Amino acid sequence: MHRCRHIQKSEEESMKKSLVITLIGDDRPGIVETVSNILNAHQGEWVESHMSNLVGKFAGILHVQVPADHVESFKQDIRSEKTSFLSIRVEEVITDAPRLGPTYRLQLVGQDHPGIVYRISSALKDYGAAVEDLDTEVVDASMAGGQLFKANMVISIGEDSSVETLRDVLEDLANELIVDIDLE
Repeated sequence: MHRCRHIQKSEEESMKKSLVITLIGDDRPGIVETVSNILNAHQGEWVESHMSNLVGKFAGILHVQVPADHVESFKQDIRSEKTSFLSIRVEEVITDAPRLGPTYRLQLVGQDHPGIVYRISSALKDYGAAVEDLDTEVVDASMAGGQLFKANMVISIGEDSSVETLRDVLEDLANELIVDIDLE
C-alpha cells in the first residue's frame, strides 16, 4: 500500500502545470535572460511568448510549463528581488480553452484615426469571432502624408459561421472607415 502511494506521488510530481505570466517594466538589457534563468532553475519549459518594447516599457506575456511540485517555489522566485523592477502576474491555466474553429488572418491598412480597433473588434464580436492575436502600429505615410494605421490579426470563427458573410461585414466596415481590409 505504501509503495502505491509513492508511485502515485511521483506521477503527480512529474506532472507539469501550465502558467501564463504577464510582465511589464522599464526596458533594460537582461529581462528575458533573468526570466528564463528562473524558469530553468525550476525545471520549467518556455512554451510560447509575445514580448515587445513599447515606448521604453518592456511588456510581455508568456506561457510556461513547470513541474507541479515546483509551481509555488517558481511563483515566489519569479516575484523575488531578482525581478523587483517588473510588475508580474502569474495565472495558472486549469484547462486549455479550445478555439472556436478555423483561423484566418485579417490585415488592415488605412489613414489613422480614433476608433478603428474598436469598430473592427466590435464587428468581430457581433459576428461571434474571437481575436487570437493582434499586432498594430502607426507609421508615416510617405507618399500621401499623415499617418497610416496597420493591424494584423489572427481571428477564429465558429465552425458553423460563414467566412463569406464575415467578408461582407468587413467589406462594408472597410468602406465606412475608409481602410483596406484583407481576410485570408
